[in-house]
Order: sequence, then structure tokens, then C-alpha cells
Amino acid sequence: MRIDLQNIDDDGKSFHSNDLSEDLKGSFKDLIGDNDFKIDFEIRPLGNTFQVLGKMETHYPEVCSLCAEEISVPLQTPINEILVIEEKRPRNTQVSQSQQNFDPMNPAATYLNEPYLEADEFLHEIMAAAIQSFPSCIDKEACEVRQAIIKEKMAAQQSLGHPGFEALKGIKLGH
Repeated sequence: MRIDLQNIDDDGKSFHSNDLSEDLKGSFKDLIGDNDFKIDFEIRPLGNTFQVLGKMETHYPEVCSLCAEEISVPLQTPINEILVIEEKRPRNTQVSQSQQNFDPMNPAATYLNEPYLEADEFLHEIMAAAIQSFPSCIDKEACEVRQAIIKEKMAAQQSLGHPGFEALKGIKLGH
């Protein structure tokens, strides 16, 4: 979905997931599968830039990093961006197009070459940056029980030694 930033008046314009769902549903499939999402944000002019404020809520499928159980991880992240429209830079310029800031109280900056915002790509990147690297179960007690079972199985396997050495036992070396 392409948003023309030049057509946004001084009061700003609000966007809601109800308005965007059909356009965005396929854009997030690689991150959240078929889970529902709720995205609300507002774009308003801020001098010669634009401010994007809002929030994003969904769940995504993942594997617990502690017990290897398949889990559904809640994702709730604020949207706080400044959009800067600038002329195209020369190819040898080494500046990122997005300056990600991990403090939600301070906005991040995204640089655009034209006054259009590709909302699906923009929101996809915010969602991808908010996904946890090492998610864990919400039910900590059940997770600890599963971890204990895994540790017991691993200890039993380690006491047997590496399975490759069993094959070497029958080999006789001759000189």
C-alpha cells in the first residue's frame, strides 16, 4: 500500500488495521503466519518531515529457546518514526536508509527518496525488528519442567559416550 505523503494535511491522517488488513495480510505472512494483527498509526507533517506514531499488536509462531516447545509469542511494539524526504544520494554514499532506534521513547529516522511511503514494507521492517531473538514460554513453570526432561535425556546420552566411538571398538589396527 502506497501512501502519498503530500496529500496529508496539517491535522495528519490516521490508519487502522481494519482499513489496511487486505492490503497488508500477505506482507506479514513470513513473520506472523496466519495470525491476526492490529496496527494503528497516524502520519502528521512535522516541518519538512513527517512523524509516524502508533502501535502494532499480533502474535507470531516460534520455538522456545529454553525448552524447544512450539509457542505463540505476543508482539506489542510502538511505532515512532520520523520520515525524512531527501534527494537521491550518490551511489558511493554510505548511509543507511533506516536508522533504527531501540528506545521506544525516541523516534527512529527513515529516509525516503520520494514523498511516498510504502506502508507494507515500512511496517514489515518495524515488525521484523521487534521480533525477539530468543523467545521463551510465558508459562515459566511448565518450561522448567520440559527443560529438566531434556537435561535428563541429554545426561543419559552423554553417559553412553559418542555413538561414533561404538563403531570404532571393533576395528583392529595392524602394523
